[in-house]
Amino acid sequence: MTTLRDYQRAAVEAVERELSTVRSTLIVMPTGTGKTIVFSELIRRWNASGRGRVLVLAHREELLEQACAKIAAVTGIAPEIEKAERHAGPDAAIVVASVQTLAIDRRRQAFPPGAFSLIIVDEAHHAPAASYRAILDHFATAKILGCTATPDRCDGAAMGDVFQSVAFTYRLRDAIDEKYLVPIRQRAVHVAGLDLSTVRTVAGDLDAGDLEEIMLREDLLHQVAAPLVELAGERPTLVFASGVEHAHKLAEVIARHGRGALALDGSTPADERRAALRDFREGQINVLVNCALFTEGFDEPTIACVAVARPTKSRALYAQMIGRGTRLAPGKPDLIVLDFSGNAGKHSLVSAADILAGNEDAAVLARARKLAHDGELPVHEALDLAREQIAAEQRAKVIAQARFETTEIDPFNALAVLGAAAPRATWWAAEPLTEKQAALLDRSGIDHANMSKGTASALIDSIIDRQRRGLCTYKQARLLARHGLDPDVSFAQASAWITVLARNRWCVPASLKVAS
Repeated sequence: MTTLRDYQRAAVEAVERELSTVRSTLIVMPTGTGKTIVFSELIRRWNASGRGRVLVLAHREELLEQACAKIAAVTGIAPEIEKAERHAGPDAAIVVASVQTLAIDRRRQAFPPGAFSLIIVDEAHHAPAASYRAILDHFATAKILGCTATPDRCDGAAMGDVFQSVAFTYRLRDAIDEKYLVPIRQRAVHVAGLDLSTVRTVAGDLDAGDLEEIMLREDLLHQVAAPLVELAGERPTLVFASGVEHAHKLAEVIARHGRGALALDGSTPADERRAALRDFREGQINVLVNCALFTEGFDEPTIACVAVARPTKSRALYAQMIGRGTRLAPGKPDLIVLDFSGNAGKHSLVSAADILAGNEDAAVLARARKLAHDGELPVHEALDLAREQIAAEQRAKVIAQARFETTEIDPFNALAVLGAAAPRATWWAAEPLTEKQAALLDRSGIDHANMSKGTASALIDSIIDRQRRGLCTYKQARLLARHGLDPDVSFAQASAWITVLARNRWCVPASLKVAS
């Protein structure tokens, strides 16, 4: 019997609770944390309690084979496969089926509507598609569990149309913190000349044709290949290209830069693909370039670098890409994600920080992207640091506001006398003033003890403005203000008034009161 991790056990129990009250529910768990183990354990319990037959739906050959192996290991029952020329028996307790096969009406109708009591949808973010809906509608009485690492869809199709609830969510950040996945380091590589501003948006992401046309430029191929070879080093590297032609040309250029590279795509024969993957696992090839071939169903824990040479606006696609490299492996300290980008124009591109951030505040996310862009700081630590920095800045803002309100009580402080605007309440404004600021204030006769950078800046701006307008100095203005006279007069007028005050033993004569 497989020993479940705590979160896996919690997921199974949450699903059982949900399915006792609703028809369909969802679990969200990042790649590499054992979604298949979770639903295999659910199948074992379902089968042991005699609740009926189970159908598992997957859309790729690799996913079918992986599901069969893990289900058999957990349940002790070998599933039967329904795919192409392979047919499951009418009494098979567990059937693992290809969506493409059961989407064919005659193959689906071969199973009575009540044939299964539980349907498990692997990579459930595909479930809103018509092919899936046709199958789920046929088996209308079956309970449904969806399993996915990426519950959002870039085409906007609603997961809520298929699944009534989310039974359990395990965050990528939690998996990293609990040492079930490796930390992620991001290296942002700016590609000079890469301009995405003219690329259209289709179904919520960059148009593949527009993107590939740009990425195929010879200069851009080299600007991706050269830093990739340098930054990835000897790490087993998986590269995501923008199209089939781009994948093959990029692999050629990477090879010219000194790394063994091979490109695979959907048209690569199955035996050739298997041989290439074996060579990659054995280290004979250390860079594998693909176009949307290995976003799902490719489990190779040794991958320690994922190169995103296919900029995207889709969180789901990006999470699938980097998820290929987050699994633990001996001697693997972390995952390096290489992001190649240029002028994004109107597009908001996804980064590793977006995937780890969850519902993080936009300001924290933006700060974390900057902190993590050079790979020196793991992305999850960059998020923590960004959160701490912004919290400190907010505290400083409150302190700065309180200080300003306190100093404003004195009607003769420099801000009031000079008519300076209140300093902006930012983290920058709350810092101590600089030596240059202190020297300028000294020359003006302004006491700057315990003064912030923001207050000093406001005073210096006011001093410069007064000089431009020909008004008197701060010392003159302060003296006039103390005696109830207008401080916003010219240098000559202020000098004349001060002379009269001095002669009158610093009492304000009626003539000055009238003048002011």
